[in-house]
Amino acid sequence: MNKYGGEISFSFNLLRVEDYEDLQPFTCGNEKLDSHIHTGIIQHGEIVDEDGLYFVFRDIDTGKVIAIVSLAASGIIFEQTNYMHVLPAVKIDVLAVDINYQKIHYDKASEDNPNPNSHYYFSDEIMGEIIRHCRELAETKALANFIVLYADVKAYRYYERNGFCDFEAFMVKENNQEINENIPMYMKLY
Repeated sequence: MNKYGGEISFSFNLLRVEDYEDLQPFTCGNEKLDSHIHTGIIQHGEIVDEDGLYFVFRDIDTGKVIAIVSLAASGIIFEQTNYMHVLPAVKIDVLAVDINYQKIHYDKASEDNPNPNSHYYFSDEIMGEIIRHCRELAETKALANFIVLYADVKAYRYYERNGFCDFEAFMVKENNQEINENIPMYMKLY
């Protein structure tokens, strides 16, 4: 295993049915999410993408799955008094980084920095690639002014460190039992 994230070469591609076996050893440390990745994404030889398109980050040197992300078209409901409007967004529906790639400093400078707020991890590089992909979608495929996600409480600091903010008072969150305990967050793309 590489000592620093900057030493890891990775690919970012649409998930394929052929990736099924490579997903089986993946674990992000969240049993429910791991179960979904192992048995819910690919079923009966088909990708189940009801909530979004799945992408896979893969370590080029080892072939191991580094991370899984699901992206979908979405929106933020903007509501004030009797006015309601949907602000176009890309939703990060699922983001899971394998535990073997979590908390890896990107380089020695990050590791040596005494200020934890100045640390930069390999998982931050993964998030940067996701944000770049969302920007490319917004510039070339479909209008989107925001990225939206519903952060697990344990991952809140990660998203905040990567530029996501809590929903503002005029933004209406989804009412969905799967994410009710999560924190709605957004990033303005432009």
